Amino acid sequence: MEKQKDEKSGNEKLRQMSCEFNSLSRCDGSVMYSQGATIVIAAVIGPVETKTQNLCIDGSYLECNYRPKAGLPQVKERIREAAIRDVLELALLSESYPRSKMSVQVQELEDRGSMDACALNASCLAMLIGGLPMKYSFAAVHCIINEKGEIVLDPDLSEMQHQRASFTFAFDSVEGNLLLIQTKGSFKIAEFNDIECLCRAASAQIFEFYRSHLANYHGRASKETATTPMEET
Repeated sequence: MEKQKDEKSGNEKLRQMSCEFNSLSRCDGSVMYSQGATIVIAAVIGPVETKTQNLCIDGSYLECNYRPKAGLPQVKERIREAAIRDVLELALLSESYPRSKMSVQVQELEDRGSMDACALNASCLAMLIGGLPMKYSFAAVHCIINEKGEIVLDPDLSEMQHQRASFTFAFDSVEGNLLLIQTKGSFKIAEFNDIECLCRAASAQIFEFYRSHLANYHGRASKETATTPMEET
């Protein structure tokens, strides 16, 4: 019985996260983000001048595009793109730059599970590193219930093949409010509540990841600027 508990607790951990900032040159900010073997690159541009048809007097227009690893976007990618846009619009402080456009581009590099959550997290980091005005940052977590009734946090592709129900939550960093809920499959209300609590706790790990890596990045940038010798005139 004790072994079963250990195995279950082992399924309640996020996969290893890593990121690389500003790997792209022709944008205002970019990040290559991974959770386990799932890899996404997100880039932001803006604020820039917008076309008349997208002009908003009291705020900025947000453009969001999601591209699959290969081929053209299908229905699944369009749904994912719409979910990302909805969360970004909630987090973006669009009033700061009226009559302008901000663009977020998300490119899937490798989908090995939990792509919806990874794409959202990459988008948040790209907005933070690109300096877009935000009300708060956000973190997304994916979780499933497998055929045995076990909860699996941040599942990989092989674990997702045996899911009975799937959940994706996104939380804001200020009050922990829910920004996104996506569910699929059959589950009980009690299971939903347990998984929400688990994902909320996991989001704290993602926010800590944001803070530590952004602090390291800005610390290195400041150090490099301070130690760069001045050119002779």
